[in-house]
Amino acid sequence: MRIAASASTMLAMLLCGAAVAGPKALPDSELAQVSGADGISFAVQLNLNRQPDAAAADSRLTIAQNVDGRITYMVVRNIGGVITMVGLNISPQTAADGSSYVALTLPGYVRFTDTGFDSISVQSDPHGAVSGNLGRVSLNGEMTMQGQLRLWSH
Repeated sequence: MRIAASASTMLAMLLCGAAVAGPKALPDSELAQVSGADGISFAVQLNLNRQPDAAAADSRLTIAQNVDGRITYMVVRNIGGVITMVGLNISPQTAADGSSYVALTLPGYVRFTDTGFDSISVQSDPHGAVSGNLGRVSLNGEMTMQGQLRLWSH
């Protein structure tokens, strides 16, 4: 009985020791041999400025631009909404010439729910009242996409 307890204790210690060792970096030659089947897929639900009372909000994205020494700001007010994306994939690929690259696919399905902004303007004071309105965008709906972005490292 005592030997069995000692053996199980030793086995547990060995397993814990292996777990503590952590991941080991692979050299490029070994990493190229790793097969990930279809790669990694992601589903994303992005909530932008979702507040209980959106009418009371005044969030702003400002982008400064300096033209001939004059600074103006593009002000986008109240960016918000929900964007759901499914089918974002990352996978290692090999091109016809034998070079390796990482392929990032466009999401296969995207849904926009009350996504957009209240106004966009160009003004000299980024914190001042909106001096003009170049438009409003409101997206509600779904779309499907196909294609990929290919990245090579050097």
